[in-house]
Amino acid sequence: MENNLVVQSNDLVLATYTMTTKEKELLLTCISQIDSRPDAPNISKQTKFTVTSNEVKKLFYRDSNAKNIYRDLEQASNRLFEREVIIELPDNEVLRTRFVSSVLFSPNTGKVTLAFAEDILPYLTQLKANFTKYKLLEISELSSIHAIRLYELIVCWIGQYQYSKAYELEDFKYVMGIKGKYKQFSELRKYVIDRALEEINESTNYKVSVEYKKKSRGKGYEGLNLKFHKKILDKLTSEDGTLSQATIQSIVDNVQFMNDYNNHPSLSYDGKMNNEVFKREMINIIQREPESFNKPNKGLESYLPKIKY
Repeated sequence: MENNLVVQSNDLVLATYTMTTKEKELLLTCISQIDSRPDAPNISKQTKFTVTSNEVKKLFYRDSNAKNIYRDLEQASNRLFEREVIIELPDNEVLRTRFVSSVLFSPNTGKVTLAFAEDILPYLTQLKANFTKYKLLEISELSSIHAIRLYELIVCWIGQYQYSKAYELEDFKYVMGIKGKYKQFSELRKYVIDRALEEINESTNYKVSVEYKKKSRGKGYEGLNLKFHKKILDKLTSEDGTLSQATIQSIVDNVQFMNDYNNHPSLSYDGKMNNEVFKREMINIIQREPESFNKPNKGLESYLPKIKY
């Protein structure tokens, strides 16, 4: 179960909804049971997914709070049934639907059985492109719903070759599902942003930092800029802890690097044939999948120019 993939359409990842941590854990555990590949068997609104208390306990609980698992599952299943999700579509259309169409909680066995809503299934099944995926285990240490939410967004953004994201504060609150809440900036920073960043930086394979944009007039802040990268790239960061684009450019310009990885599986045909296309594509590949550069004794930093004293 912990290695099951959570795969969702990017449109669903970027959708707006409100949810507690326990609801999100239940939802993701069910999503991780879905085979989302284009040639996978069809899933309908009648298809049932079952989650047991033992599965949830193994992933998300510690011994100190495991005694509450039955209560948590019952509350999460009841609340999840009521949750609405808003998905923005082309041509300014907006879809309002629910995540699930039915939920059955069995108090004697500690099982939850649910069926997904019909309108949500296209965002979870037979996905060919524009989707976000990660292993369920990757979010098992995150206790804040805001950390889980931001983690999914970061994975989605990096998959779209975005390594920073700027928002006005109200837009950020909207995408995080907290519109109308945390009206004081100090509360938003303490209970949402700082906690989410702390958990992600401590318990996941991503590093994220934030800069705040001051108001042009008066005191306070009106926006923020998030920067993020995989921790495996920490040796390529600048003094402020953010990923150095100049350093990555130095790597892709290295002739030995080009010789070692001119047949990288993520390169396009043009990238394998043309040096300039190779460099452009590699800048993104390094940031999106740095773990694929795994030649023995040749970390990415080994391709940097040697310092002369």
